[in-house]
Amino acid sequence: MSDRALDALIVDFGGVLTTPLQDAMVAFAEEEGIDLQDLVRAALRAYSGDRDPLVVDFETGRIAEETFEAEFAARLREVTGVEVSASGLVERLFRSLQIEDEMLKALERARTAGLKTALLSNSWGTKLYPRARIDPLFDVIVISGEVGLRKPDPAIFRLTLDRLEVAAPRSIFVDDHPGHLKAAAELGMQTVLHRTPRETIAELETAVGLPLSGSS
Repeated sequence: MSDRALDALIVDFGGVLTTPLQDAMVAFAEEEGIDLQDLVRAALRAYSGDRDPLVVDFETGRIAEETFEAEFAARLREVTGVEVSASGLVERLFRSLQIEDEMLKALERARTAGLKTALLSNSWGTKLYPRARIDPLFDVIVISGEVGLRKPDPAIFRLTLDRLEVAAPRSIFVDDHPGHLKAAAELGMQTVLHRTPRETIAELETAVGLPLSGSS
């Protein structure tokens, strides 16, 4: 066993390795002329404790992106009264997301120092991931639409840990959704609620005992 307190760093993608998802939703709502709260209600039912087979099926790869876009556009029309084009809807929804370079550099430093790294992401399609840029940073990549599981299902956390060959208590997981962190913590993983890159990196430095920021 390593002398380090932890052996693996596992991170979410959207809202952790990127700018906040809420910012992207604000931009999309403004572009489409719809109310932000209506968009939130339409898009995030599955993240607020409600059943949402459409989003769950899309995130777990059970339906194609084009099918999801057609049904989600119809939902938006019903909720907002605005005709939103289904063509390229997912791409437009997340168009304004930007990669957080600080987070990528911290991951690179962690991996160089010997930590195993994994991406664990609920996906709205697979086109949004800049794979050429992020693949070299990870030992393991688990994307919900590719494995047929989604957070907060404990099975997707176990799958990630199994692929890393790391025990839950020897890992730390970063996400911007408290419910996902709760599920990870119940398995014994350490967790960090992501707010900003600076805050997250500082918490990780304390947890893993490694310098991960550019100023370190």
